[in-house]
Amino acid sequence: MRKTGTIFSCDASALRRLWVLVASGMLWAGAACAQESARQFYQGKQIRFTTMGTPGGGYDAYMRTLGGHLARRLGAKLIPINESGAGGLIAMSRAQIAPPDGLSIALMGGEAVAAAQLFGEPGVNFDVTKQVWLARVSAESKVVLIGPKSPYATLADMIKSERPIIWAGSGKTDGNTDFSALLAAATGMKTRLVIGYKGTGGMLLAMENGEVDGRVVSDESAALVGPSSGMRVMAILARKRSAQFPNAPTIFEAVKLDANSEYMLDWRADLASLGRLLLVTPGTPQDRIDLLRSEFADILADPAVLAEVKKLGLSVSYAPGEAVQGMIAKVMTALDAKGLAEVKDITLNRYY
Repeated sequence: MRKTGTIFSCDASALRRLWVLVASGMLWAGAACAQESARQFYQGKQIRFTTMGTPGGGYDAYMRTLGGHLARRLGAKLIPINESGAGGLIAMSRAQIAPPDGLSIALMGGEAVAAAQLFGEPGVNFDVTKQVWLARVSAESKVVLIGPKSPYATLADMIKSERPIIWAGSGKTDGNTDFSALLAAATGMKTRLVIGYKGTGGMLLAMENGEVDGRVVSDESAALVGPSSGMRVMAILARKRSAQFPNAPTIFEAVKLDANSEYMLDWRADLASLGRLLLVTPGTPQDRIDLLRSEFADILADPAVLAEVKKLGLSVSYAPGEAVQGMIAKVMTALDAKGLAEVKDITLNRYY
């Protein structure tokens, strides 16, 4: 751009740059207007926030904490809904059939719903690769949690046991029971899986009473139980030790595994790392999706919220909705047809 007297002469490249700046400003202004319009929509509305967890559990704590902050920021009212059972499929189904107005949000176990789809479980009326993901709230490492009346001191003791280890679960692909089955197959552990428990409370009571030996569960959920209960973490089902239980060995440290077993457990750990995911009903207007993603990004980075979550014995490992989409695509395609068939047989048939 050259100045000649009081008249400006612009070459073609300068005009293009000027247009880009103007267009960018227009796009920014348009996005800001759309977000403000979406914000006004939520004023005084009721947000239905569903989770697959039972009252008092980790999912419930996240739902009520994050939902409360979201409602206050949007000037809305929170309606918390607990839909336990069926490994999260009831809660996921509710999210699919809710009105696509942005007022129905769900907190789901990403691994549970992805596994249910991979394994062809009855009641799957969704495609995880086509969901509207808002954010990952937390990543999970799974642990082997044993009840106070179970006689085993180490994971090696469990593997050597002639008596089958009895594991509690809610469904075959509930995000924990299937990991128990894969653990048994990888280590040669004699195992029996007992499903049908309605939620965390029922499984913990069964462990306390000695009806079952234990369950596979997230490290955060295990930490919520507390050491005073007598529950014990035997191993971390991942490559890295858990910050919650730094003295517990990983499965790879505790047991010698063959290459196929390692690959299977690594895949399953990646599935677990999907963690707790937020989604909104497919078909929700884009401006409301953008607003919800922005609000949850801010909430999950707020030091006050992080401190509040930490007091509950939980933690945040945020990932944006777009990143969640890529993570899901990876785990859904990591197994070839033979590998998936083997995992399905182990999970659905072997230990019942």
